[in-house]
Formats: sequence, C-alpha cells, structure tokens
Amino acid sequence: MDDPICDPMVVVSSDAELPDTQRVWGTGGWLPPEQREALDWLTLSRLLGWGVKVIRRTNSEISPKITRGARCIIIAVDPDTINEEMASFLTSILAVEPILVVARAGAGDKALAHLAGASRKPEGIKGRSVTWNGPGQERIWHFRKTLDFNTLKVSDETSSWATLDGAPLIVARRVGRGTIVTMGFHPSEARDLDGHMTALLKHLLIYGSPAPIAWIDFAAVMILRMDDPGGAQNVYNRNWCYPKLSKTDWAAIRADLKRRDARLSIGYVAGWVDDGDAKRGLLKIAGRRIGRIPGRVYPSPQVKYEDLGGHAPGTLYDYESEFIGIQALRAESLAEVELHGYTHMHPDTVSWANAPDRYGMWPATSWYRELGKVAEKAISSRTPDQHPLELGTSALRKHFGILPTTLICPGDDWTNKVLERALGLGLRLVSSYYLALRDGDRFCWSMHVCAPYLDVPDAAWFDAELPVVGYFHDYEPALDGVGWIRKWLDRWHEAGARKFMDFRELAAAIGRHLYLEERDDGLHLTVTSDGAPGLVRPVAVNIHLPAKSLPSRLSVTFDDRNLSLKVDPLENGVGRVVLPHSSDIRAGWSQCEKPRH
Repeated sequence: MDDPICDPMVVVSSDAELPDTQRVWGTGGWLPPEQREALDWLTLSRLLGWGVKVIRRTNSEISPKITRGARCIIIAVDPDTINEEMASFLTSILAVEPILVVARAGAGDKALAHLAGASRKPEGIKGRSVTWNGPGQERIWHFRKTLDFNTLKVSDETSSWATLDGAPLIVARRVGRGTIVTMGFHPSEARDLDGHMTALLKHLLIYGSPAPIAWIDFAAVMILRMDDPGGAQNVYNRNWCYPKLSKTDWAAIRADLKRRDARLSIGYVAGWVDDGDAKRGLLKIAGRRIGRIPGRVYPSPQVKYEDLGGHAPGTLYDYESEFIGIQALRAESLAEVELHGYTHMHPDTVSWANAPDRYGMWPATSWYRELGKVAEKAISSRTPDQHPLELGTSALRKHFGILPTTLICPGDDWTNKVLERALGLGLRLVSSYYLALRDGDRFCWSMHVCAPYLDVPDAAWFDAELPVVGYFHDYEPALDGVGWIRKWLDRWHEAGARKFMDFRELAAAIGRHLYLEERDDGLHLTVTSDGAPGLVRPVAVNIHLPAKSLPSRLSVTFDDRNLSLKVDPLENGVGRVVLPHSSDIRAGWSQCEKPRH
C-alpha cells in the first residue's frame, strides 16, 4: 500500500456532534450517549495510541484516498442514515482492503443492514455475561448487573463474534478482504452501564482487525494527582485551612512512591497572593521580611508565612521547604509538576484583598476560582502575556525548568476560551472528573477516563481496562499524615491497580501514533509524534498479527531513530516491544541498533 496515512482509525461523525469550527469537543461534564458516539470512539482510539481521521457523513472527503492505510472505519452515526452511495463506497473498500468496518445495528430495510447482513429487532435480550468467540482467544466478561440490549436478526453469511448469555450481540460478515461488524447496542450507552463494555469494544478493535495492529495497554493503570501545593488558599480560606507538608513528609512520600515504582502529578500553584495584612501574619520572601502590598503576587517557592492572627495562629507555612521536597521527588523521577492555575485565586487579587468575604465567609468560594466564568471579565481585561495560564507556565518553567503537560483548573472551573489558550501554550491534557486529550490543535473530552477521589477505591474503575485518575489534595496528608496516602494506595492495589503513572508519562505515550504494517522487508512499526514530550519511562506496545506467527525482533521507526526491538511473546498471539525513553536512546539502549545517520 503506497503512502499510508498512519491514521489507523477513521471515524464517521455527524456535523452536529464534532463541529469542525470548534477547538474543544465535549464539555468536560456528562453528555447523553447520543451526543458523544463519535467522540467516545475518537478518544478510545487515542488512548490506544492510534491516530484518528474524522470525516463527516455528508462530506465529499469520503473517498478511497482518505481511507488508504486505515485499519478500521467506525460508523459513529445513526446507521439508518447511511445511504446507498455510502454503502456502495464501503463495499468497494472492503473488496480490496484488509479493513474492519464497525457500526451499530439499524433497520432491516436500510442500505447498511443489507451490506452487513444484520439488523436490529424490536425485542430485547438480557444477560449478565458476554463471551467473545471471534478472532483471538475466547474471553468472558461478567457484568455487575443485568444488561438489556437489542436482539439481532442475522443472515447465514454472518458469524457470531460475541454473545450475551448465548444470544448474538456482535456479528461479523466477511466482504472481500475486509469485515463488517454489527453491534446490537449503542456503544456509548453500553459503556455507561458497565466498564466491561469498553473492554469489549477495545477487544473488538484489536482482534477484529484483519491487518496487523499495535496498541498501548493501559489496563490496571492509575494516574496519581495531588492538587494545591504552592497555593495561598490554605492560609486564607477559613473552610480550607491547613499547614504545609514538611521536608520530612515529602521524604516519606518519596520513599513510598519509590517502593511502588510510582510517579505522582503535582498540581502546583506558582503564584502566592499577599492579603497585605501585617496583623494577620508575618511574610518573608527569599528569607527577607517585606512591606505588605494587598494583592501582590510572589513566587511560591520563596514564601514563608507565619500566622499571627489568622485562622491558625502560630502556624508556619513553609513553601520553601515544600519546594525542596517536591524537587527531591523530581530528581528521582518520582513526580512532575503540572499547571494548577497561577494563583488559584480570582485574577483581580487587589479586589480580593479588599473584599469583606475574602477569608472564606459565604459566598467566598468564587474568590478561589481563577479560570471560570466568574474570572472571565478580569482575564479579558489583561494583556495576553498577563493571562493566568501564561504566567503560570512561565513560572513553572522558571522554577522547575519544565513546560507542563496538563492543566488542572482550580475548582474544576473553566471556560473554553481558557482551554483554547492552553492549546496555544502547548498543553496536552486537561484533568477534571473527566480527561480532555489533545488531538492536533483540539481538546477532546473523554468520558472513558474518570477521576474518583483517592479514598474511594473500587475494582469497578478498572473494568474498562483504561487509565483511572486517583486525585487528592495536600489537605489530607497535611492533616491526617502521609500515611493517609500510603493507606489508600494500598487499597487501590487491592482493587486492581498495578502501575501508578503521572500525567506527563500518559501524555508522552498517547501523544504518539502507532502504525504497524507489513513491508517488503518485514513487519515495521512507525511511531510518530504530534508534539508530545519525550517518554519519561519506557512504554510497552502490544502487537497482533492475524493468523501469523510473531517475529523475534521488530523494525521500529521511533523519534526519528531506526531501532530493532526484541519481541516478547504474550498470550493470545500477542507480542510486546518496549519503546525506550529519551535518555535511553541517547545513551544507546541495549535493545536498539545504533541510529542511522
């Protein structure tokens, strides 16, 4: 195949769901399944490490040129809206390409149903387990409650790939060199009912592909996120008052992370706001007492503040010690800082410092929200270089020497204008309860990745076999001791967590696109990047070759280097190669060939 597009996935969307003119798809909140079918498929594909081409059902882009090199075409619209012309095009592609077409079941008298040999029936089926008997080894998923889906009417030309308590749930029909698959359920509705349905959809995309496929496996992975270090809100907010973690505390956190081979994302606030009240506290910057200026912002790593007459008289808030503790974690590659706003407080800090409710009396919460609607007017009045995100990223670069990968909005409050600014600054992720992934010059909200609080472990979070974000604040370890972190990480391990990552590691992995293909000289994996940071740890990539044996080594093009990597066989005909992180490549990794010049 000439000139592969290196986008294994093509998602057919409606114009309304993924408008081309918008740079943020999704809202960051829950959306009804019918409003996010294409978005769910897109973000699932990106989490597996695949490039995605979005085309519109009514767009003339739908042509063999666009789909050349694709592994899968997902019909993420109402199947009954696929007309004869589109069905004819799919038939022509399937005739000559080893491609998988996936769609939900439609009415029996429509064009797509005729092509697929399957349609939906009005009656439903109920069950508690799905059995996969399609390509690859049989697998069974047991649901946590009874699920109700559509019965399928199928022709003799189809084969059953998955059953719900024995009844056909996913069926496939071979067409030419490709396969068209019909699902008896709405994929977004199904994954809302039980995370195992997301695992089933992953399985379908991987093992249903008639062509070689490579993917990143995030099963049993937890992303660790701690919010609020560096911020002044724990000094001023009456309802959120607590001391800083000491160097000893940070050392204990470091030891526990090291024992688990874990990484932690720290949502750091680099700007510390002065209330200007010398009677409430003594402020030192870089060891020197200074004149108090209401609303003045100082570098958080240089702050020491002693409470004299505030919420906790006698308490020393030692941000210098906190900074040293965080740097020690970073030095051992156990943590990285991410952008938690600039001050965590309303951008008009002078107005805050003069407000009667500045210390937490109702409704003071809005004073501690920096990036949402309540702050929009203040942000718009500033010059571009004084935008909170610009100031925050510049401060992190100055103090930590790094560009953050992830925006964590204070109070989970933001506007799309703020997210667009984050895109302009090069950020890769936005973490709220859900996770926004960067795809090109756009953020796409994924409801596949959720962020339960660290003290609510549950095995169900891992059913989808995708990352889970466990988040907390420095509040809990500051008040309950760092043993609080250790306790809940142990509980998450008991619930199924096997690897603890941070956002930089995630962003580096899914910011690359995997494309596995057979060339004249053998199997080759191409790993491209759309501006993602370097890998901070090696990344395991799984490969599958339908009906073929695995090679002992794999030719890989990765970060503009040509490598030869060992293939470790796993079960079910899957192999695994490990992509080295950037320093390993520079040093000459043992599994790599020397780079070609």
